[in-house]
Amino acid sequence: MAMANNKTHCFICNTEKITYSCEGCSKRFCLTDLTEHQQLLREELNHIINDYDQFKQRINERKQNPQNLQSNSLLKQINQWEIDSIEIIQQRAQNCREIIIKTSETFIYDIEKKFNDLCEQIKQIHKENEFNEINLNYLTHELIDITQELNNPSHISIQRDSQSFINEISIISSKRIEKLYFIRGH
Repeated sequence: MAMANNKTHCFICNTEKITYSCEGCSKRFCLTDLTEHQQLLREELNHIINDYDQFKQRINERKQNPQNLQSNSLLKQINQWEIDSIEIIQQRAQNCREIIIKTSETFIYDIEKKFNDLCEQIKQIHKENEFNEINLNYLTHELIDITQELNNPSHISIQRDSQSFINEISIISSKRIEKLYFIRGH
């Protein structure tokens, strides 16, 4: 009785030998090449385990310091938005200060001019020594008016605009949307 021929070609060495099937890739290998194939699979598994361990370590590091998430670049964008917004506010405040100073200077100049005019009228009346109650009442009321205008300047005030002049930012996540209203014009 003849021995049965159970030899097939090995996928690696392509020689006719007794081969064994790998259930993962469905290829047939001789014993030597099957051993080598299994060794390669073990090495690939070790790489996967190593990658897994590194990934787990990264997750643990980020859990300990959540600011190191991918959000680090997002935090930089928020920080830049904050800086830009503060600069806009500071510039707007500086412009308002300059307007107040210029307006106040003009206001004081106008008050002083009114006062000097009144002073000239008083000198003139005193010099001519011709006056009556009407003149005195007029001078008194003018002085009171100028004094009140100096003490209570009603020509300038601050008006707040309810419209925001700072660009608002939003954080958009697949989980939720949080709109940030850090700075408004009121």
